[in-house]
Amino acid sequence: MKILKKSNKWIGYILLALYVVSAIGFVYYCTTLNMFPGKYIVIMAIVFAILVVLIMIMHERILTSIIASILTIVLIVGCILGSHYIIRTSQTMKDVSTSDVQTDIVSVYVMEDDPAEVLEDVRDYTIGIVNEPNEKNAKKTIESLEAELGGKLNTKSSDSMFTMMDELKAGTVQAILLNDAYAGIVADVEKYDWVATDLRKITEVAHVIDVENEDSVPEAVPETFIMYLSGIDTYGGVSARSRSDVNILAVINTKTKNILLLSTPRDSYVEFNETGGAKDKLTHAGIYGVEASMNALECLYDVQVDYYLRINFSGFVDIIDALGGIDVNSEYEFTVDPIKTYTVGVNHLTGLEALAFARERYSFADGDYQRAKNQMEVIRAVIQKCASSSLLKNYGTVMNAVAGSFETNMPQEQIAALVKMQLSDMAQWTVSSYTTGGTSMYAETFSMPGQELYVIELDPAAVEEAKQLIQEVFATSTEMASSNKG
Repeated sequence: MKILKKSNKWIGYILLALYVVSAIGFVYYCTTLNMFPGKYIVIMAIVFAILVVLIMIMHERILTSIIASILTIVLIVGCILGSHYIIRTSQTMKDVSTSDVQTDIVSVYVMEDDPAEVLEDVRDYTIGIVNEPNEKNAKKTIESLEAELGGKLNTKSSDSMFTMMDELKAGTVQAILLNDAYAGIVADVEKYDWVATDLRKITEVAHVIDVENEDSVPEAVPETFIMYLSGIDTYGGVSARSRSDVNILAVINTKTKNILLLSTPRDSYVEFNETGGAKDKLTHAGIYGVEASMNALECLYDVQVDYYLRINFSGFVDIIDALGGIDVNSEYEFTVDPIKTYTVGVNHLTGLEALAFARERYSFADGDYQRAKNQMEVIRAVIQKCASSSLLKNYGTVMNAVAGSFETNMPQEQIAALVKMQLSDMAQWTVSSYTTGGTSMYAETFSMPGQELYVIELDPAAVEEAKQLIQEVFATSTEMASSNKG
């Protein structure tokens, strides 16, 4: 009996030592993550210490010693899993907040019924190229492809993308070289909708563009800031420059816990730094980089956009699927073939169904405006699902989806500070939304000269109302500060 008691106690103490090491590791990782308020870390350490004392006392008797050993094993497993989640969270934050490069994807396309399958198959084809707007990338792409083939390619220059498309369809050229970001733009032009369905990609070349980000990190959580939420129309890597289908400014006041979601229609007719005074669709700004999209909104609303967060289609689908789907409320019944018929009221959606819900506009009389409402409804549903147990149950899968699909220029330290602030006060946030309206028309755009595209001329009164709403979110913090001084 004494031998059993002694051996059981020694096993218990070995397990206890492992528990102490795992608990210290867990507290260390929680501290280095810098998301948890100091009081939480202290409480955690005290609880762990109390458990050590309690387990030591329980080891004085055989029955309670066995219970103590089982409890210790459970605690060890809990600490190891907790450390794993903390490390995974930290790595995901690093991945998400690494946005120092963007890419232009230039591809070789053929017609859908062409027999070519790989680059070698188009060696003897005449490949159409267009000098603008990516002459440098076109030349670099040809050089890269020729190096891969070990021989020269036959190319034919066109004066515009539309001439090149006409030649491809007529068979004058058998393949074309096209920046992926422009494929969707060309498909939006009347008589060129076939581009969206009748082209097939053979191969692609990614051209990396270095982006300079400010190294300075605010010492404290800013009282007010604006984040640009961009949903880009690409699948795969999130760094690719592309049109932005979702353009929402999140105007945030951390003091009053107010958030304004300001949506601007993708077809809004705006200026930005690349246009030199000409106008273009807001969605087109994304093909010149996320900074151009931010600049367009800054010029429109006379504000400074501090940060951006981008997500692409594949990431959007993966994250929602990882969460087990979301529940959105639809104001209308409509069908997106062949994906789903949405009913009035609550609809449970998979990632693909949620993407179709957020992108559809042709089913509504209000078109782009209703789409903007649906996009903000999807954002609300995702936030609600993340606040539920679904996030914990599918944590690893969600983290994998986030790491490969989100990108932001908000520093990791700032993200951690915001999370720590929320954990400190657990305050409820007030979220309001507004969509800037306008008038539909057709006009020439900077990116597609010589062609009239569908655009929305924003209503000056609606723009002024949006500016006022932004100032109201910001002014609340100023008023509180003045009141405190008084």
